[in-house]
Amino acid sequence: MIYIKSIEDINNLRIGGKISANIMNNALKMVVPGVSTFEINEKIEKLMKKEGVVPWFKEIDNYPYATCISVNEAWIHGMPSKYKLKHGDIVSIDLGVKYGKYYIDHCWTVVATNSHSDNPMLDLNHDDSDIAKFLKVGVESLEKAISNFVEGLRVGDISSTMQQTVENAGYSVVREYTGHGVGIKAHEDPLIACYGTKGAGELLKNGMVFAIEVMYAIGNSKIVVGNDGWTVSTKDKKISGMFEHTVALTENGPEILTI
Repeated sequence: MIYIKSIEDINNLRIGGKISANIMNNALKMVVPGVSTFEINEKIEKLMKKEGVVPWFKEIDNYPYATCISVNEAWIHGMPSKYKLKHGDIVSIDLGVKYGKYYIDHCWTVVATNSHSDNPMLDLNHDDSDIAKFLKVGVESLEKAISNFVEGLRVGDISSTMQQTVENAGYSVVREYTGHGVGIKAHEDPLIACYGTKGAGELLKNGMVFAIEVMYAIGNSKIVVGNDGWTVSTKDKKISGMFEHTVALTENGPEILTI
């Protein structure tokens, strides 16, 4: 079932989205060499408590952390650990904020560096120009996907745009995991894959709220799940990334809530 959100629902999701964006910006500034992913998670937990929101990831199958933090070849669902970041590591922070009864989903990938800007979501430069290009393609793919979240188009228009942008640049999209509806529940219909066919899938309507996720890798799309039962990595050990916003479809078009 696809939930169509009311004006009140979207207003509350806007508030939750702003809180999530603030927490994400603070967390990304912690992506520096020498800091462990566990320490980043602890900081995020404290920020959530301060902001009066709940980490809804803990509602999913007894997952113990507020975040998933995936490094380098770890694609998604990386569990925070004692691993200390090194200069140039590629780090994806995925966090779920629950504001009242409303769910927000948000992920961003940056480079571990000692010189973060005031807007760390833009910190995509890397000593290796190929990796910098890879990260910028992920952002481009997300932006283009969101631009296709328009009343009268279909879910396949979002998915196919993601796929084309990533694959035209020579990279691969993940196929086993997807974006999804979000807001009233953590995971709602429809599923929004990173690949698809234009004009296929559910019709897009005002009031829909989606977690649109670009999940991709420099190498091929084969994956492995780690011994912890959560961390999903690229089988070929090549760099991966994930960019995600929660987006509402309004009368004025797609509105990014997590910014």
